[in-house]
Amino acid sequence: MSSTSACSPAACSSRPRCDSNVLRSAFAVPAGQGEQSDEGRDHTSVGVSPRLGMRLSLRPGLSLRASAGRYFRPPTLVELFGDRGYAVGNEGLRPERGTGLDGGLVVSTPPARTSLYAHAAGFVTWSEDLIAWTQTGPYLRPTNLDRARVAGLEAAAALRLLGGDLELRGNYTLLATRNGSAEPSMFGQPLPGRPRHELFVQVAAGHAYDLRGREFAPRLGATVEHAARTFLDPSGRFEVPARTLIGAFLELHLLARIHLALEVRNVLGARVAAWRPPVAGSPTVTVPISDFFFFPLPGTSLWTTLRVDLQPPRRPRTTERPS
Repeated sequence: MSSTSACSPAACSSRPRCDSNVLRSAFAVPAGQGEQSDEGRDHTSVGVSPRLGMRLSLRPGLSLRASAGRYFRPPTLVELFGDRGYAVGNEGLRPERGTGLDGGLVVSTPPARTSLYAHAAGFVTWSEDLIAWTQTGPYLRPTNLDRARVAGLEAAAALRLLGGDLELRGNYTLLATRNGSAEPSMFGQPLPGRPRHELFVQVAAGHAYDLRGREFAPRLGATVEHAARTFLDPSGRFEVPARTLIGAFLELHLLARIHLALEVRNVLGARVAAWRPPVAGSPTVTVPISDFFFFPLPGTSLWTTLRVDLQPPRRPRTTERPS
């Protein structure tokens, strides 16, 4: 359901929404018949998720947006049963619930040879029974954290120049997480697997050509990704080394229906980083560059994507990268 109203001198609108969910889990097994670490149980959970969003237009192309509400998230199949690889499931997981607030400023100019979209926002979420992945030996396993808070700032911008022939994009997220579990070693520590600093920048250039009535649009670009201050464990002792990876890509768009993308990740072949173990007096050692859970990342790699749109485009093609 929704409602919209007009205010003078600025235009404002509100959009309330409420979702309800009923979750029935039947995972209990007779004693001795399940897996050794089976924590499955039978239970029913009911979640109500009301939310209200508001938008205030300050002037053309400039607006304030805010929302607040509750949320309810059942465990996913991977969280419950794992992936038969490094991720081990947990059938005893409880649904995640919480309250969230966010608000920010949005700048958007009309489509033209030069256009800009940018936003800056702050957000905070207070969660109960937060589902968090933690490392258990060589595996990852999800568990419920009694209470947690995730707060942060996010900024993003997209600048299109020369009618889209040149594009600059970037986004940065600053996170401040807090574990509210009753366990003394976890209380007040950052949440595992969530980087405090995360940055992504992309520059792309290309042009659409008409070859005998057929559109051909090559595009070349580069990316930079940076992540830092990520912790492995709920106690906040093991920190993953910061990493910065540079990539490059080439796209070919034919007839606005055939899209081929070639992407080279980690162009410079970065493989190792300096790391200091969380033990007093330990020297700095060299370790492989890893993901947020300390699994090593590959060096330079080539990825390809081919997409064919069977239906003709309804409008002229934009310069968005194929998904």
